[in-house]
Amino acid sequence: MTNLLQEFEAWLFEDGASKNTVDRYVTVAKIFIEWHNQIMKSEAFDPVNVSGRDLNAWKKYLLEEATYQRGNEEPKRYSVSSVNNFVKSIRSFFRFLNENELIQSNPALKVKTQKIAADFDQDPRWLERFERNKLLRAVDDKNLEQKNRWKFTRNRAIVYVQLYAGLRVSEVTDLEPEDISFETGYLFVRDGKGGKARRIEMNKDLRMALTEWLAERGDPATKKLFTSSRGGTSLTKQGIEYLYRTLSEKTGIDDLTTHVPRHTLAHDLIETGYSLQRVADILGHTNLNYTRVYTKSSSQERREALESLSSIE
Repeated sequence: MTNLLQEFEAWLFEDGASKNTVDRYVTVAKIFIEWHNQIMKSEAFDPVNVSGRDLNAWKKYLLEEATYQRGNEEPKRYSVSSVNNFVKSIRSFFRFLNENELIQSNPALKVKTQKIAADFDQDPRWLERFERNKLLRAVDDKNLEQKNRWKFTRNRAIVYVQLYAGLRVSEVTDLEPEDISFETGYLFVRDGKGGKARRIEMNKDLRMALTEWLAERGDPATKKLFTSSRGGTSLTKQGIEYLYRTLSEKTGIDDLTTHVPRHTLAHDLIETGYSLQRVADILGHTNLNYTRVYTKSSSQERREALESLSSIE
């Protein structure tokens, strides 16, 4: 199995996929292989033995039975969107097998993504105004600055670059000091989702936060902008996820993940009256439908509207 996954990984890189995409697709392929070996009661995986029925059974298992667990959290079921991403990943795996003549026909062509209503499992989580203020107070806490100015300026810059420039967590970890131009006022994302590059204007708060972080950053061995406190190595996605878990505990903000600041920026810009196209340009969306989701009311707003009816006599 190891050799097959290594070949799949190399094929994806040759196809121009980003490292994050490669990691995700290879992980999904491994999950499927382990599941298939289990139901076939086999220790060796042979893709020739995989049918479209097997793949649809796997999709059904993901939708109805499979769970995942992060740290000490309770196991959770996969969302429909996550299952659809699994299906897209496994299609790529079997396309690789087919193109390299490891199978004669592609059974994954018979597996469809799950159709979902526009409002089901699709609400992006953004911060309400009071939550946004809580987050900003937490990262601007001067007591933290006095305790450890290096970590204070780094963590504030990470939150600001997502909240004021809308970067994805993978784009944050990929940033290098050379991607920041204080002369022109731009921040450059050189390899965004789908291999798209873009430049984003920095507001004064973001410029200040990045200026202060660069003054504290020092001269680590890594080229990456954000570094770990342990040996000056590049800060990982997991390191940023840990930062947001810590901030969630400190502020009491539920579901504060690395996606939330980006969603908050998009929602706030649209609420302020900026056009979908302008927001899409900032976020790096080529399809306006991806941006349109931020024009919807939130689940909380819809709940409040429906609850208001219960008081009508």
